[in-house]
Amino acid sequence: MKLMLIVSLIFSFSIVISIGLCLADIKAGSAKRIITPKMNVYLAGLAENRISTGVHDDLYARCLLLDDGKTMVGFVSLDIIGFPRWYVLKIKDDLKKIGINADNIIITCTHQHSGPDTLGLWGKSETESGVNPEYMDFLCNQIFDVISEAYKNMQRAVTKLSSITVPEGVSENSREPDLIDRELSLIKVDSMSGNNIATLVNFTAHPETLWSDNHLITADYVYYIYRDLDEKLGGITLFINGALGGMVSVDSKAHTFDEAERIGTTIANKAIESIANAETQENVRIIAKKVDLDIPMDNNGFKLLMDIGVLKNYLYENGNIKTEVNYIKIGDAQIATFPGEVLPKLGFKIKNAMTSKYKFVLGLANDELGYILAEEDFNKELYKYEKSMSIGPKIGTITTSALLDLMTDK
Repeated sequence: MKLMLIVSLIFSFSIVISIGLCLADIKAGSAKRIITPKMNVYLAGLAENRISTGVHDDLYARCLLLDDGKTMVGFVSLDIIGFPRWYVLKIKDDLKKIGINADNIIITCTHQHSGPDTLGLWGKSETESGVNPEYMDFLCNQIFDVISEAYKNMQRAVTKLSSITVPEGVSENSREPDLIDRELSLIKVDSMSGNNIATLVNFTAHPETLWSDNHLITADYVYYIYRDLDEKLGGITLFINGALGGMVSVDSKAHTFDEAERIGTTIANKAIESIANAETQENVRIIAKKVDLDIPMDNNGFKLLMDIGVLKNYLYENGNIKTEVNYIKIGDAQIATFPGEVLPKLGFKIKNAMTSKYKFVLGLANDELGYILAEEDFNKELYKYEKSMSIGPKIGTITTSALLDLMTDK
């Protein structure tokens, strides 16, 4: 009888171990760093010559790394308006020097409009860059450090996926009201003890609740997502924007922090609601693909700004901008990245081609090249502003075609 009991206990224990190994065949690490400027800076978006006078809430670089033993991918979320690929490549090179394979790390921006000008377009005047070189050095160092720390924090982990629809009243498309992606997609990563390592939230809306009269640095509604999810779930929350171009913004009743809080807490609550039905991923395998692209620079205004030094650090050669798109698969999640503010039409085109249950489109990923429109929409009067802030009509076709090829190439 005792022998049977012992055998039974050993059998049960081995099942528990095998299940644990099955679920935790992946390692994960996370970290965060403050990237709030220590000096007054030109604020990006909305208006030129808008100088910060204080800080409402800190800006962050937040990182999640995942490794299945063969492939490591990473996601970094920055509370800034955009981050040119030149900086991304420099940081990746520096990481490789200390033994971290950074090939598949995606550095994204929340694209909030009350943080430092990291592109150059919002300085004292149209012909003066708003970028502060001292801040950019600080920012790059913080990104390097946050990735390095996340790498040191790697541990066995369990990955869960979920999605949910966010109700109206949070986001809107002011160009084409019926063309909007309200899906919130989520990756939750837990330690073997059940503690949350990180939560990645992918949703779509310009963080521009606060307007041009605001001179306080803030992550906008994203701050309230961080506040609520970090507190209620533990771990580190990353927010990554989706197909927000042309013009998917907040559905705000006023340009106030109260409205930013309403929008942020609504998104956070929907994220928590979705987690109740999250699906645990077993035998997780990671696929990561990337393709470098040459895209014609056809925006004469941008060319002029590059010539006079307002737009710097773009990889421009022989009339083309050099950029990239990425395709990543993590279990039942498919993830596609765009190097700018992709419009919903192209975002849906990619999502509709995905076959997995959980679908992610990450905008402003490893670059910021402005608006990414469908080629047939480029010269429409409706998108006159987006055209003026895009590198050209070919970027939508080239990026989308490249992603579709990556997704179908087995």
